[in-house]
Amino acid sequence: MDQTPKISKEVHRGCAYYSIGWSVLETASRSRIIGGVPSLPGIWELYWLEHSRIPRLLKMGRAWHGGVRHALRFEADPEERVNRDIRSYLASGDCYFRYTICENAPDLTDVYSVLFSLRHELQGEGCEPSGRYREVRIQEPQEMEIRRVRKPREPSPSPEPFGGHVPNMFDVLREMRRLEGEQSREQNRDQGE
Repeated sequence: MDQTPKISKEVHRGCAYYSIGWSVLETASRSRIIGGVPSLPGIWELYWLEHSRIPRLLKMGRAWHGGVRHALRFEADPEERVNRDIRSYLASGDCYFRYTICENAPDLTDVYSVLFSLRHELQGEGCEPSGRYREVRIQEPQEMEIRRVRKPREPSPSPEPFGGHVPNMFDVLREMRRLEGEQSREQNRDQGE
């Protein structure tokens, strides 16, 4: 049984009714994208979980050549120049992705145009529907399912310190005085014997 999230369509009296099966929201890491996202055409979305619980849409796009895997790998990389405005979100550990597959180019255009018009937080230009139907409607699931790496109230892990503790000049001076004091006590003991 195929579990790939897909877009399905029914046409009735010149109207197209699309049902979108989204994937689960997963952490936007290179390994998860390469290991779990197919190289097929479709639509992808990137979210940032505000306060580790409220999904906020960062980006949305459609992929044809190279597939969703290639597009997501590029769009979720905080080191890419095009992502400099959202780099902090992508590197936060609270960035998630989801996708759906559609292997028919006109259907992909229809669904993307309607989704883009519904996502008010997005900037830029969407696209026009294919024009094949009098009306295009979509249905999405009401709830987003999130596959979390950590619990919502758990703080983001702090980055590991690089190179351990680096002493400042006061620490060095204090340590030098301590060593001098030990040396002078040893010399006094040696002279007293």
